[in-house]
Amino acid sequence: MDARTLLPVIEDLEEFRTAHAQDRALPVLTELWRGRPEKAEPLALALVRDEPTFRHRALLADVRRDLGRVARAVADYGELIEECRGTAREALMWQHLGKAHFVGQDYPKAAQAFETALDLRLRDAAPEDLVASSRMALRRARTLVADPNR
Repeated sequence: MDARTLLPVIEDLEEFRTAHAQDRALPVLTELWRGRPEKAEPLALALVRDEPTFRHRALLADVRRDLGRVARAVADYGELIEECRGTAREALMWQHLGKAHFVGQDYPKAAQAFETALDLRLRDAAPEDLVASSRMALRRARTLVADPNR
């Protein structure tokens, strides 16, 4: 994850493709995480049309977020949060909601969502890398609440 933008980044494309070779969402992830959401969008729409799984719908919301359709992404994440409330996925969706607010430069709402994700992850004894991710995102959002120019 890029510490300034909080968005995923692929550091080694071949390694990434090998690790996710069996993932139907690989083409979407590759385009999205390489910073090409306009190329990811038709792939994500087709994926959701063919298999409207929770994960695929979340990926489509990620694409919308990165295309600047923040209000639509926020609404999508809100629906997904309601669908998974009380499950292990809830913290992940709060984290994604925070990223959407962050991209939209609504840093107070981003901080609130990241704090909720962190609280849920701590409560559920989530893996340390997920806890660290929420802490980093919360810290970055709070920094920008205090000084949006940083």
